[in-house]
Amino acid sequence: MKTELPTDPAELQELLLAERARREKAEAQLPALLALSRLPELNPNPLLRVSAAGQLLYANPAAGYMARELEATGPSRLRPLLVQATTSALRAGAMQQREIMANNQHFLLSAVPMMEDNSVMLYLTDITAQRLAEESLREQYAFYESVMAHLPAVVTVLDPDQRYRYLNTYTEPDPAQRQARIGSNFADHCAKKGLPAELAVRRHRLFERAVQTRALVNWEERWPDTSLDTHRHWLCYYQPVFGPDGVLHQVMCYGLDITNLRQAEARIRQSEATALAQQSFTNLVLDLNPNLIWVRDAEGNTIFENAGMQRMRQHMCELAGTQTMELALSKEEIMISVMADQEVLRTGEPGTIQVSIKMPNGELLWLQTVRCPMVLADGGTQVLGVSTNITSLKAAQHAAEAAATARENFLANMSHEIRTPLNGVLGMTSLLAKTGLNEQQRNYTAVIQHSGRHLLNVVNDVLDMAKITSGNLELEQAPFNLCDSMSSACQPLAIQAQEKGIRVLGTRLQDSCLHPWVLGDSYRLNQVLINLVSNAIKFTPAGGTVTIGGYYVSETDDTLTTEFRVTDTGIGIAPDKLDSIFQEFTQAYADTTRQFGGTGLGLSISRALVAQMGGQLTVQSESGKGSSFAFRVTLPKASAEARQMALSPLAPVQEAAVRGAKVLLVEDNAVNREVAQLLLEAHGVVVDEAASGIEALELFELNRYDVVLMDIQMPGMNGLEATARIRAHADARRAATPILALTANAFRADAEKYFAAGMNDTLPKPFDEAELLSKLASLIAGVPVPLVDVKPAATAPLPPAPTAEPTPLFDLALLHQTAHGNTTFINRILASFHTNTPGSVADLHTALAASDWHAAAAVAHKLRPSLKLIGAEQLVPWMEVLESKTGSDAARREATQALATGLTEVLAALPTVVLTK
Repeated sequence: MKTELPTDPAELQELLLAERARREKAEAQLPALLALSRLPELNPNPLLRVSAAGQLLYANPAAGYMARELEATGPSRLRPLLVQATTSALRAGAMQQREIMANNQHFLLSAVPMMEDNSVMLYLTDITAQRLAEESLREQYAFYESVMAHLPAVVTVLDPDQRYRYLNTYTEPDPAQRQARIGSNFADHCAKKGLPAELAVRRHRLFERAVQTRALVNWEERWPDTSLDTHRHWLCYYQPVFGPDGVLHQVMCYGLDITNLRQAEARIRQSEATALAQQSFTNLVLDLNPNLIWVRDAEGNTIFENAGMQRMRQHMCELAGTQTMELALSKEEIMISVMADQEVLRTGEPGTIQVSIKMPNGELLWLQTVRCPMVLADGGTQVLGVSTNITSLKAAQHAAEAAATARENFLANMSHEIRTPLNGVLGMTSLLAKTGLNEQQRNYTAVIQHSGRHLLNVVNDVLDMAKITSGNLELEQAPFNLCDSMSSACQPLAIQAQEKGIRVLGTRLQDSCLHPWVLGDSYRLNQVLINLVSNAIKFTPAGGTVTIGGYYVSETDDTLTTEFRVTDTGIGIAPDKLDSIFQEFTQAYADTTRQFGGTGLGLSISRALVAQMGGQLTVQSESGKGSSFAFRVTLPKASAEARQMALSPLAPVQEAAVRGAKVLLVEDNAVNREVAQLLLEAHGVVVDEAASGIEALELFELNRYDVVLMDIQMPGMNGLEATARIRAHADARRAATPILALTANAFRADAEKYFAAGMNDTLPKPFDEAELLSKLASLIAGVPVPLVDVKPAATAPLPPAPTAEPTPLFDLALLHQTAHGNTTFINRILASFHTNTPGSVADLHTALAASDWHAAAAVAHKLRPSLKLIGAEQLVPWMEVLESKTGSDAARREATQALATGLTEVLAALPTVVLTK
C-alpha cells in the first residue's frame, strides 16, 4: 500500500522534520545497539542457538568446542546432552536447567525456548570452581570426621546447659548409644554407668568456672574400673567458645586416658631404689674395667671418664709435668682423635681406629679405640669411646708380619732356585725328544720328563699351600662347561687306573645337568677332582674299583649346585686318622710316602680350595674297605654372551705371525736362555740374548725389538727395574715395546703387580712351547689375550682345506694329538666308542618312533665330546638341530634320522684298533 504525501507545504515540512528527528535518534542509538550486539561475542560463557532438529544456528567464540561437537558426525558424549536439552525446552515451552560435563568442566545448562522460530537458546555457565570447592569441602569434612573418629581421646561438645551436642567415636563406640546420649548430661551418664555422683557435681562446678573465667580449665579424675579391679585416670579439659556478640555458644570437653602414665610413674617410683643400686653397680663395673672409657660432647668437652681413663690422664700429666693430658700429646695425635670424633658425629655410625701415642718417657703406646654415637633424649649426640691397650698385640703382629715376609721371601727364592734349573731340564729334554732317538733313548727321555714334571708338581703343591695359608690365592671367574671340564680332567686318570688293573665306574654330570655353563675357576675345580681321583687310584690295589660321580643337586635363575663324589675300594682310613689327613704335610700312616709317594698336601689343598669356593669337602671311610670323598659347590651361571665368547673359535696362530720377529731375551740362566732361543729360532724368530738387566738396557738402546722377554729375578738389576727404565725411554714408541714377564717365582707371580710395573703379560716357567708362541704372537699383534687356547685338551683341530672331495666320516687327528702318540690310549677310546655307540643309535630310533625330541637332544648332547674327538664333523649340524631350543618337529625328525644313520656309517668305517708306528 502506497503512502500519499501531504500536499500542504507546512504539513510536508513538519513530516520531514519528524522523519529527520527519528533518523537522528536512530543514529544516536546505533553505537549502543552495536555494543549491545557484541555482548554475546564477548560473553566468556558458551552461548548457542540450536534448532528443533539439532542444527546449530549460532555459537559465540566461547562455545567453539561445543559447536564443533554439534556439527561433528562421529561419536560424542556432549551432542546428545545438548540436543536433549533443546527438545525438552521446546516440549515444555519454558526454560529448563541441568548440570552437564563438557571438556572436563562442570556447566549449568539453561535452555530457553524461542517458540516463534522453533529454536532454543542454550546458556552454559561454568560452575567448575564451585563444584571443586564443594568437593573440597566434602573431603575436608570427611577428613575431620575421620580424625575425630580415630582420635584416641574423649571429645564432646556441650551446650550452655551442659547437655551433649556431639560425642566422638572414642567417647562412645556404639553409634546408637552415641546418638541416644545427645541431649543428656554427664549426671545422666554417671547414673547409667554407676559412677560416683561426686564426679558430676565437680564437673558442673568446673564448667561454671570455665564460663566465668572465659579460659581453659583442666583437672584430673579417677574412675573406678571394676573389670581391672583398679582405677582409671583421666586428664580433662573444658574450653568455652563464645560468639562475636560475647554470648556462650558451646563448651569443648576433652579427656585423655592417662592410666598407663600414672601406673608407669608408680612403677618408676617403686624402682628408683633399684635404679640407684644398678647405677652404682654400673659405675663399679666401668671403674674396674681395664679399658679406657670416656664420653665427649660435640664440642670435645669430656663428660665422663672411668677410673682407668682418669689414671691414664694422671699418669701422663705426672710424666710430662703438665696440668692437662692434652699438653703431653702432640698436635697430630690430638688432631687424629678430634677427626675420629667428628666422623662418628657426622655419619652416626660406629668407628674403630688404631693409633700410637708416644708417652713422655719415650715409650710407644698402641690403643685401639671403638667410638659409638650416643644419642641423648634431647636429640643431641655425644661420642662414647672405649680404648684398649694393644701394645703387646701390636708387637706380636709386627713379629708375625716379619715372619710372614721372611717366609714369603724364602718361598719365592726357593721357587726361583728350583724352577730355574727345572726349566732348563724340561726345556732341554723337550728339545732332545725332537731329535732322532732310538727306542731306549726315547724311554730315558720320557723318564726324565716324567720325573721333572713330578718334581714340578711337588713344588706347585708346596707353593699352592703357601698361597692358601697366606690368603694370596685368587680364584678366576671365567665361563666354562662344567660337564666337559670335569670329564676332560678325569679321562686320563681313568685310563691310568685301567692300566693299573682297576675297574673305573662313573656317573657323568651331563646325564643329569642340562645347563652346565657356569662362572668359576675350572683349573682349581679340576685340581680338586684330580687330587681325589689320583688318591683313589694310588690307594686302590689292582682288581679294585674306583667310582667317579657328578650329580646335579639344584639350581636357581642365577646359580647351579652340583656334587662330585669319588669312591674307592682301597686300603681305607682308620677312624682316628680321618681328621689328620686334611692337615698340611700329614698323611694317614707313617709309611704312606715310602709306599705311595706324595707330599701330604693334596687333601689340604683340596679342602681349602673347596672352602674358598663356598663348599665343604667331606670323607667317609672304613679301614680295609675303602673311602668316599665328596664336595658340593654352588657356582654362578654363565650368561649367553659369556658362553658365546667362550665357544667362539679363536684364530690359529700361524708360524708367519712370529716368523721374522726380533725379540730381546733377558734371562740370567744360560740353560734357560738356550732353551728359549732354540724354541724361538725354530719358528723363525730372531733372538738377541742378555744375561742381566744392565746388558738388556744396552742392547735395547742399540736395537729395535718387537717384544722383550724379561726374567723377573736377576742379580743386580731385576726385571721390574729394567722394565721401568724401558718405559721411561725418551722415544715414546720404543718405550711402549711389549714386555712379556718370564717368572719362576710362582708364589709372587701376581699379574697385577707386573702390570703395575709396566709389563704386558706373564709366562710362568717352565713354559709350554705353544703358550710361549701364542703369547708372543698376541703381543706382536697388539691384542691383550692369546690368539689361541694353548691347552691341548681344548685345542680344536684345524678346519680342512677346501676340497671338492666329500667330507670324510671321521678324522683321528685330534685323537692322536690328545694322546700324544700313545697308541694304547687311542685304542681304548676307539674300543669305548664301538662298545657304547650302538646303544645310542638304538636310543635315537626309540626317540624317533615316540617323537621324543627331548630324549633325542639328550643323546646328541652325550655324543658330542666323543664325536668331536674322532672328528665326525659331518654329524655336528644334526646335533645342533636337536640341541637347539627352536625348530620344527619335521626338522628334528630329519635330524634324528640323519644322526642315527650317520652313526651307523661311522661305526662301520671306524677302525677298532690302530697299529703302533
